Amino acid sequence: MCLETSDDRKSFGLTCRDWLHIQNNNHESLWYCNNYHRENKYGYYPKISPENLAKVTVRLLFRFQHLKYLSLRGLPRITGFVHPNSPPFGSKVEGLFLDRCSVYSDMQLARIISWFPRLTNVTLDSTNITDKGLEALAKCCASLKTVYLPRCLWITDLGISFLLQKCRELHTLSIRSCINITGIGFLGCAHTLADLVAGGCRLTPEGISAIVSGGGLEYLNLRTSEELAEVEERFMNINTEAIVTISNGCPLLKELFLSDCEEVELEGWKAIGQNCKELSELFVMGCQKLCDLGLQAMCDGCNKLSDLYVDREKNNCSNFALELFKRKRPGVMCLYS
Repeated sequence: MCLETSDDRKSFGLTCRDWLHIQNNNHESLWYCNNYHRENKYGYYPKISPENLAKVTVRLLFRFQHLKYLSLRGLPRITGFVHPNSPPFGSKVEGLFLDRCSVYSDMQLARIISWFPRLTNVTLDSTNITDKGLEALAKCCASLKTVYLPRCLWITDLGISFLLQKCRELHTLSIRSCINITGIGFLGCAHTLADLVAGGCRLTPEGISAIVSGGGLEYLNLRTSEELAEVEERFMNINTEAIVTISNGCPLLKELFLSDCEEVELEGWKAIGQNCKELSELFVMGCQKLCDLGLQAMCDGCNKLSDLYVDREKNNCSNFALELFKRKRPGVMCLYS
């Protein structure tokens, strides 16, 4: 049987009860692409009330027992419609996307997470989760491999420490623009942590040292958020000392994002050239103190570098140095005007 169209697939389960079971058992993801609104010439109006949509969502969770991926983004709160005597569900869900679910309190988020003990991937972007919520997440889902927490303004190093100590298989973590994190919570993190986005945090020198303590980082994004950098000096602009620490502590580093890090001077660029032998991609757009000698040090030292992203204006490199790099390492530099 060939189910080529969306209508064919949707009507498949209506044919008979056996086919309905087949459909239920093979439904692996549940997404709401457009929330619950529809546009007409008068603007937006709901197809269904928030309460009824929440009820429908819960019924679908009960129905699809083999879900692997679930997104609740933009949906009304469903916690009030799941009770202790409700049918079991969620035992196979691996990926949960709760980004921008600001309708949930910290404890409600923790309750939702408890429904899905096999999670390996969770997104909590711009939610109200706190350290207590992260502790609950870590205790419930010790096999987590990917956690996205950008713009979670209530979490601190304590919550990050809970997460990293309990989830020893964690590979990818984003804490971008988490303004109460200094980095010290990373102390003793597992070698498995290979991918970290931490731009826009309140990183300290001690925090930088803790971040590299695991020694397994391969991808590191420290791009300074422009809107945060302009607000207060408390948001550390990654400097030379930080780069020296990172280059010494991350021998496996392959991708490094330093765009808009304006305080990295010559010794920092030299450290990258001397220590980051596995580096393949480097983003230095907006690094105003990148100079000729720093560029040369990376050209000579980073033998595996395949992509260098740099802008023509926001640095201290001469046109001669830029052209010399391009001749020595053809095809590597991506120069933006």
